[in-house]
Amino acid sequence: MLPTTRSQSRREEPRRQVTGERGRVFAAVILGFCVLSFIDTFHTLEPYSGRRSLLSSAYLATTSTLLPWAHHYLADVSDAPDPDGETALFWHIPKSGGTTAKRLYQCMGKTLAHRVGADPRFGHDQENEIVVFEPHEGKDWKVVNVDTTIKPGILRAKELGLVQSHTTDLIFTMEPAFAGEQLYDEDNKGRFLALFRHPVDRASSMFFYLQKATWEKTYRPEWADMTVMEWANLKNFESDYMVRKLVGKKFGDSVDEMDLIIAKELVRQRFIVGLMDEMVESIRRFNIVLGVDESSDRSQQCMEDFGLIAPEDVTPAISAVGEGSGEESKTHATDKKNSNKHPKFVQGDPEFDAIAARNPLDMVLFSYILQLFEDQKLIIDSYFLDAEDEEDEATIDEVANELALLPPGADVGTSRLPSEIQDNLANVNDPAQDKGSETPFFWHIPKSGGTTLQRMYFCMGFTLANEVGGNAKFDSDRSKIDVISPWSDNPGKVINVDVTSQEGITEAKNRGFLTQTPHPHLDLVSSQEFKFAATTLFSPEHNGRMFALFRHPIDRAVSKFYYLQKATWESTYKERWKTMTLEKWAEKDRGENNWMVRMLVGKDNMAVLTTEDLELAKEIVRTKFVVGLMDSFDESVHRFNVFLGVDESDAVNQECIGQFTSSGGDSHASANRKVIETKNQWNSYAHPDVEYGSPAWVSLSKINFFDILLYRYVLEVFEEQRSLFNA
Repeated sequence: MLPTTRSQSRREEPRRQVTGERGRVFAAVILGFCVLSFIDTFHTLEPYSGRRSLLSSAYLATTSTLLPWAHHYLADVSDAPDPDGETALFWHIPKSGGTTAKRLYQCMGKTLAHRVGADPRFGHDQENEIVVFEPHEGKDWKVVNVDTTIKPGILRAKELGLVQSHTTDLIFTMEPAFAGEQLYDEDNKGRFLALFRHPVDRASSMFFYLQKATWEKTYRPEWADMTVMEWANLKNFESDYMVRKLVGKKFGDSVDEMDLIIAKELVRQRFIVGLMDEMVESIRRFNIVLGVDESSDRSQQCMEDFGLIAPEDVTPAISAVGEGSGEESKTHATDKKNSNKHPKFVQGDPEFDAIAARNPLDMVLFSYILQLFEDQKLIIDSYFLDAEDEEDEATIDEVANELALLPPGADVGTSRLPSEIQDNLANVNDPAQDKGSETPFFWHIPKSGGTTLQRMYFCMGFTLANEVGGNAKFDSDRSKIDVISPWSDNPGKVINVDVTSQEGITEAKNRGFLTQTPHPHLDLVSSQEFKFAATTLFSPEHNGRMFALFRHPIDRAVSKFYYLQKATWESTYKERWKTMTLEKWAEKDRGENNWMVRMLVGKDNMAVLTTEDLELAKEIVRTKFVVGLMDSFDESVHRFNVFLGVDESDAVNQECIGQFTSSGGDSHASANRKVIETKNQWNSYAHPDVEYGSPAWVSLSKINFFDILLYRYVLEVFEEQRSLFNA
């Protein structure tokens, strides 16, 4: 063991790396991150303002769910690295390339904090100050005398002032939330990095490794003869590892979509993300952040030794580390003990699907990280641009201002909508057309206030196309499209079609609905069948213009359960639910999971939903819908009235608005004044709420996971669209 140095030892001065075309790069960076921020932000915490104000204002222009410690103690992704003022931390996710990264930076001579430093063999584990030492003579790499991979070691590092000593180039830990909160402060910030791997590949690699790794404390001899399917169905299967670690929850604690939202925001704003399958590019980015001089002889030799460049060349030799055979199969990064050859599973394999089903939050998070990896390239390459260049600052300012004022529903060049949706439905911010060119289309989401809204417009004398006009009891000439007045005491009218079922929609189309000339007056179409109606009834020549009332999916599901316990008049009435408790009913999927996302993308309950489906649903809502919220019913009604051209100063309209908004729509139990006994009055009734965090709430949140994520996005769109209305 070589002589030690005390805590006054300083890290070597980083080499600044520079890339060109400042203004153009910054403009592209701003655009990419503005789009990212615009389509995927949540909740109502105060936005973070980073040191690079222009870039941060574009990237973080919307609201944030960033945890307080991360807000105050960690450097923002959009801030250029400051090696003298911050200490980097690498989150070591097991079987994801972390050992490779650790040994690479050991090779480069970086001073690291990890498990080795507290090994009693080296005699520094009881020191009362930070000590930098070389654990192996002749190896020329250094560690500090704390173990930052575990919580007790992190607390000891905090007590000794590890970060404040500025002795360490890179801290390795498996406890990112705990380390971030405990080690850093506002004057000594952290810079987080991590290598990520597909959750199924990571989990299966861990299983096969721990079948054989007798030298590991976590070795599982009982797994030795198990199949992957047997292991994946174990009751105590470790699930959603990444989300759990990012939010600081222990194994055994429940995690849900709220935790996913927090985890995504933490990664988005505070992590330089790398991918195990893109190791060369990931290490290049980490080197920029860490100030590594890649042109030095030592760096070149280390990167060659670890397979990151070809011998005597600077061209990368590999683009990824091993997939099916473990993280080290294509590098020289670790010894043979830490790699294990094993089968590679792909989507559709029973093993893949079983593991993915046990890690639903991590699957969504990883998909998001893939997007971040692409978006972060430009910002990392722009870290060392000259911020004092006035011409570039003017370009940045201009682009940032334009993008900050991007109107809701604007086309930012990222649309991935199917052509029939793109062409058949008007964009939110498209100018209104005459009645011959477009018709308002209300997407009626069940138990979300839609029945109340339609009755309000009937009260105003509107003509609707919904299910009423298809009722045989209303005598009508079915050979043509016509208007009928179903009620003697109500001015509302309907078209003699039923557009609430696929059969009815097809019949209406065949009879000339929306195409017949002349066509009877029609104020709006109302249907649950979003995609089928949009692609069947509407066309590029006659667009639908969308609006909808949204409700939290769990509240909606609970309302439907209690409703169908009693609604004997409904075709969907469930007699077996009559005596069932909410807790029992919520234990499993009863045949209607993620209803909103499925309707928007056109997938039935037998089809598997993916994160791509969720992103498509979000894009449809963003670009095509004027959104309302059942929990903001009065304001939503006002927006819809503006959208539909309703004169709110008219006495009759005022009376109808007052009558149908006084209860807040098809409201929660607290807003209902009495049990409604007939369906024709309000279609609502008093019932208990489900308690947040209860077993029923947790179960329903898992069943309706994609819908909850969509609803969180709808809340954001609702706020964004405020500028379109004088609300």
